[in-house]
Amino acid sequence: MKHTILVLLLIALSQQVGAQVPDRDAYLRGFEQRVSYVTSFYDTMQTAGYYQIAVRYAHNRDIARADKMFAELLREPRGDMFWMIPSIGAYLHGKDKMSAETRALVRNAWKTYAPYRGDTENHWCMYYSALYLAAEQWPNLPGSEWYNGKSSEENLREAKEYLIHWIKITTSIGQGEFDSPDYFPEYAMPMVLLSHFARDPEMKMRGTMMSDYIFADFATEHLDGQYIGGYSRIYQPAVYKPLLSGGSAFAWLYFGTGTPTNSGWIVIPALCDYRLPQIIYSIAVDRSSTIIEKERKRVRNVIRFGTEKNPPAYKYTYITKDYGIGSLQGGILQPIQQHTWGVRYTYGRPYTTIFGLHPYWSGYEVGMFFPEEVKTLIADVVASKGTYNNPDKWTGGSPFERTFQHRNTLLVLYDIQPGTTTEHIDGFFPRNLEERIVDPSGWIICKAGDTYVGWYPLQEYEWKEELESPANSLSDIGRPQLERVKETGNWRLRSHKRQNGYVIEVRSNDEIGSFEKFKAGLQKHIPKATLLPGKVSVHYKTLGGDAMQFAFPEKRVLNGKAIDLSKTRLFDGPFLSADVGSEKLTMTYKGKKRVLDFKAVTITE
Repeated sequence: MKHTILVLLLIALSQQVGAQVPDRDAYLRGFEQRVSYVTSFYDTMQTAGYYQIAVRYAHNRDIARADKMFAELLREPRGDMFWMIPSIGAYLHGKDKMSAETRALVRNAWKTYAPYRGDTENHWCMYYSALYLAAEQWPNLPGSEWYNGKSSEENLREAKEYLIHWIKITTSIGQGEFDSPDYFPEYAMPMVLLSHFARDPEMKMRGTMMSDYIFADFATEHLDGQYIGGYSRIYQPAVYKPLLSGGSAFAWLYFGTGTPTNSGWIVIPALCDYRLPQIIYSIAVDRSSTIIEKERKRVRNVIRFGTEKNPPAYKYTYITKDYGIGSLQGGILQPIQQHTWGVRYTYGRPYTTIFGLHPYWSGYEVGMFFPEEVKTLIADVVASKGTYNNPDKWTGGSPFERTFQHRNTLLVLYDIQPGTTTEHIDGFFPRNLEERIVDPSGWIICKAGDTYVGWYPLQEYEWKEELESPANSLSDIGRPQLERVKETGNWRLRSHKRQNGYVIEVRSNDEIGSFEKFKAGLQKHIPKATLLPGKVSVHYKTLGGDAMQFAFPEKRVLNGKAIDLSKTRLFDGPFLSADVGSEKLTMTYKGKKRVLDFKAVTITE
């Protein structure tokens, strides 16, 4: 009963956010209510888990039970860096409350269990953040007392050096696993823990600053609990049911948007003393004006088949109070789980998105980023990412895909070589659209509440109706499955032409008026395309009157002026500003300013 009442209160509070930004006191009260809600699920849970342990210690409740759980879990530690973060978090919240025997068990685990460091950016962020905190807690120990044979001082130095390096490269040329709704937690948890528990004042400040940095990035491209794409990485089914992602849980806790959750991802941060600066909260919830955000990120380390270690990834995002449309420039920018473009809107939970892709996979793609033998890599990847080589998958980048976005208009082109693993492109249309009209003009015109989406296919296509069933849910291993339903499923647009593309127009009722007016406008704006091997292009005049010319792969012309993506700044929008190489981020909101200077390790307001 208490959960039901609190849920209703939290929903009521979140519905007030869109009207005006609450003051600091109101925000903090709402935050504490959300903390109480999520932790209340864990302080009475009887199954053993690190989140249950951490909450009991933090609340000084049932300490004996927490000790018993810790002992049970430490009999056989597992999870590598995914063990390191929650276990050190639980320990830090309880070290002054747990028994001496339990402290000894934890210390012994860090001596005898050797966690795998991993091979991705989020793995190393978790690994080294946890190792740094552990080495601070147990100083002056020889290598014989640590799982890796290194002394406390050596572990501390190595962890600190890596974290400072990662912060430097992120604030200079961008994050590698950028803007990921599913991997946001793997960065937020370590940075918030550093902010709360690091003993070294400088590292504590770095933790606070990086917490601010990643939350500010999220806040700018956030809408109603959803990260607006494109993304470096996202899993199925969160790609088409956006509120399933871990990032959405953080949006609810820190921004008060989306839906109440008891996600374990947010438990450790909820127990810490890091609080979102008011300027970041204001940026996250104020959608009174249209936001156009341009960003530069970096490609994950290229090991083979490239001439540049970290090529740039360019992102363009357009957000209103009703919808957001965002895109990456296309090509392979991340292996396996890239999401190049998408429209997300506030209507119709849980299906609040329309997007398209070329479902490509190859040894060339995984060989670019993974050091193992190329011939065996696809099988290795499929063992953990079950959708990778499925021609019906909904995630992935392609070397044969490019985009050109201007405001709320997007052009997408494909020039797929013969013999490619898949020679078709797909589009996702959710089942809960109010309207999905195939107009005689060639436009597919959709209505999702006050958001209208037009999709003009440049080649012939077919519709495939897909029921949600165990056979085609296509959930990645270890991720939530879709619920099983018997009703009509979602719609897949499929086109088998290798030289291909489409035009996307998005408007809201506030921007254009009625759905009928939107439909009438599209009928007068028909793209002109050339679709020949090695010669794929489209000319289009947008509903806003702008002339866009796009030739695959990289020729983009707007109103007669060539677009040079290489001039894109690290952050360039109404709220965030940063230059490439600056190691500095400036946030502005209604005359207020917050500057993160990572060279000086200072915050100024």
